[in-house]
Amino acid sequence: MTVTEDSTEDPVQPLAPARAPGPRTTTQAMKDAVKSPTAFDRFADWVSEAMGRPLNIAFWFVLVITWTLIFALGGHKMSSGSWLPTWFTSQGYNFPLNLITTVAELFIGFLVATAANRAQNALTALLDKIDTQEKQIEATEANIVTLIKENTDLTSEIHTITTQVAKNAALIVDVRRHVTALTAQAGLDAGKFPPDTPPPATTS
Repeated sequence: MTVTEDSTEDPVQPLAPARAPGPRTTTQAMKDAVKSPTAFDRFADWVSEAMGRPLNIAFWFVLVITWTLIFALGGHKMSSGSWLPTWFTSQGYNFPLNLITTVAELFIGFLVATAANRAQNALTALLDKIDTQEKQIEATEANIVTLIKENTDLTSEIHTITTQVAKNAALIVDVRRHVTALTAQAGLDAGKFPPDTPPPATTS
């Protein structure tokens, strides 16, 4: 026989206090960035994904190899650059061209870093959620252990009370047997009515 107590009023054990925002915690800004990416975030994700595709890597690899072979096997005229237009090889053109390519390279690096930060934020939010769920599971397990112990103690008490009642019932039966024997020796009959029922009224 198992008797359980109503534990609806038992409060759940409080979780550990929230940690201050840090490298391993989820801030509201991280959650917002993961849940509601802006147009810039989506563009950064697209650039980062495109830069990491095998097709893009293969394209630039083939382009660099081809460009190198052209100048390596093109002879003196090709390597000297005399076949190129003068404006293309002038310092006045190379400086802004190098500046543009450098800025574009940095901008692509920043976009990739933005996408990497969003991925890190998503991972941090996921780990923080898992950590919170683990704490809730631990609290629930602790409550279950407490309830099982209370149930076991209550069952043991009920068993003790049942045993005591059985002993008392045996004692009552023994006392009734002795009383019946004594009343029989005295010429009385004590077994005609239950012990809790008054004897029938006698008429004079």
